[in-house]
Amino acid sequence: MLKGKPKTIFWCSGVLIVSSLFTANSHGQQSIENNIQKGVVIAGEQQPPSSLVERMQEDNVPGVSIAVLKDGKLAWAKGFGIANSKTKQEIDANTLFQAGSISKPIAALAALKIVEQGKVALDENVNNYLSGWQVESSSSNEDHSTEQNPVTLRQLLSHTAGLSVHGFPGYATGSDLPSTVEVLQGKGNTDPVEVTMTPGSEWRYSGGGYTVMQLVVEQVTGQSFADFTDQTILRPMGMTSSTFQHQLPKELKQRTSAAFDGHGKMYSVVYNDYPEKAAAGLWTTPSDILRYAAHMQEIMLGKQNGILKKTTLEQIFSKHQNNWGLAPVIFDVDDELGFGHGGKNLGFTNEFNALISKQDGVVVMANGDNAGKLIHEVMVTLSKRYNIGFTKQKVINAVAMSKQDLAVYEGDYLMLTDINYDGDFISRVRVVDDELTIINPSVDKAARLFPESRSKFVSALSGTDFSFNFDGSEVIGFTAAGRFESKKIK
Repeated sequence: MLKGKPKTIFWCSGVLIVSSLFTANSHGQQSIENNIQKGVVIAGEQQPPSSLVERMQEDNVPGVSIAVLKDGKLAWAKGFGIANSKTKQEIDANTLFQAGSISKPIAALAALKIVEQGKVALDENVNNYLSGWQVESSSSNEDHSTEQNPVTLRQLLSHTAGLSVHGFPGYATGSDLPSTVEVLQGKGNTDPVEVTMTPGSEWRYSGGGYTVMQLVVEQVTGQSFADFTDQTILRPMGMTSSTFQHQLPKELKQRTSAAFDGHGKMYSVVYNDYPEKAAAGLWTTPSDILRYAAHMQEIMLGKQNGILKKTTLEQIFSKHQNNWGLAPVIFDVDDELGFGHGGKNLGFTNEFNALISKQDGVVVMANGDNAGKLIHEVMVTLSKRYNIGFTKQKVINAVAMSKQDLAVYEGDYLMLTDINYDGDFISRVRVVDDELTIINPSVDKAARLFPESRSKFVSALSGTDFSFNFDGSEVIGFTAAGRFESKKIK
């Protein structure tokens, strides 16, 4: 059980208002708030301290909410900034955010619940449980027939079903929303969800697959996905500030944050709605996400009356393809295994990480499109402060290169890897003030690239590695993050 003592602090000069539910370790809180660590540093460069408030202002992030689980207890939870620029509502630890894709690991519990109830099987053809709509291969990919290679629930949850539709843009608040079947048919604002690769052959992230899972749950239980998860998943875990409902109860709606763009301006629609609930439709708080994480940890440590059995959780936390479990990503944390997920909806950016066999976890949620870098820095800061190796600061050991040496890398680079980008994704690499920089499409600010060798550069903005490819002395392309290939076109 997560407990805390209420406390509220207001700072009225400007927009920042902070509320906290917990008084424990206030000194530790202040040390975090006033000393946000950069995600990437250059060895030897001075790093002046920055406060969280300063970093929010620099990156145009109106609101942030943080919660920390340590040794099975909610160490603290705190909100910063504003939730709605029109009503002047402020962020506190009870403010609800759209979880984005953090919806998926929690939604997956609904599917696994009906597996335990014997209503469906993890490794059977999901079409056996569907009526009125069936998983089918696209007309251009008849080689990937679902008759020979049926899609299973395990594949849907682990992103190995070969299905299309990466994610969903949502619908302006107040719009008529398509049904789950209409989304799958492509009658909403996305393409039809179809098999475009042989099921089970490889990993490819698919929000479309989670919408298929949503339909399975709805048709098997005879309930809406939101009703079933409210009753069977969220409330039993104590997640009373969370729901997949489209029409939010009044008590929850009055605590929601609006969505803000990358310049810190509130969207006129306030926020988007997502009928693709399992993929992106959860409203929640950082503390509630940690209630989910703590419940999972307790079951793994022997809790007998959890919402699922330990044997089921062992499958959730088993690494499938691409180190993905049955919904969460599974990763190494020093000598432990961790689980987590990121989340991105219009105007909301989030991240959560937790350990599997120890009761530690961290959640950061923000109401801005431009919050990714700040969230990474907060994660680095929290990881250091609480001695949990979720997100480690990257140190670039740069070597000296002259402006003439750097000039050979200049040019325009066309991405060859398919990232579902509409048009040509061209990165422009230039030498600016004796430093190599890169700027990508739809990005306002160039990132500095520091050389660690002739072929390896590292972004000072994101920490991404860039491996440049040579033909003799000529640069012909690069690979970013070990997987995104680009060729030099001029």
